[in-house]
Amino acid sequence: MKDFHFSLNLGLIGTDDSRIEIILEYLKEKTKLTSSKDSISEFQFLYENVPLKIKIFQFKHFEDLNDEIKHLKKIDAIIVAVNLYNDQAISKLKLSNFKKFCDKFMFTGITALVGIDPYLIEQIDPPTSRKINEFALIQKTKELKFHNCFKILNSQKDITDIFNKILNYVILKLEFINPETFERVKANSKDIVGKYP
Repeated sequence: MKDFHFSLNLGLIGTDDSRIEIILEYLKEKTKLTSSKDSISEFQFLYENVPLKIKIFQFKHFEDLNDEIKHLKKIDAIIVAVNLYNDQAISKLKLSNFKKFCDKFMFTGITALVGIDPYLIEQIDPPTSRKINEFALIQKTKELKFHNCFKILNSQKDITDIFNKILNYVILKLEFINPETFERVKANSKDIVGKYP
């Protein structure tokens, strides 16, 4: 029997020190990794009884994402991660770069700015105090006109919260755009539930 699923494309943006790999590690632990090559990983799983295949494009800057995903029809969500100890990372995020990306790809998906505390996650003492506080993170989220703002202090709980927010938004959009197909795919998921951890 053919598998039915919805495909999602997610851009994951962050410099080396942002520790965005913890998001991929979380997905590898919670879902089924179906392929991984260079900066692209694909995962398969059920969410709220909806079978999903999510392709993640991992890059350091919006400009890199621009060059790499031009062959895609769409991108559904973007997560931009910054290290809470690196104030340079957050100052380099510019609305003009994001607007260029939105215009070029007609992007209307969900966005999240995520501050990551790598020292708290690894349970080691930081060498300095945090350079980016909650207020600065919220201000940058507003400046970029992003939908959501998160801090990852506990990798399990906080990453779950991020994906719940993003997936709930995407599923609601899928259901609204094509309710008949949505219900058919959801109904077929009962037969293939064992394939998605």
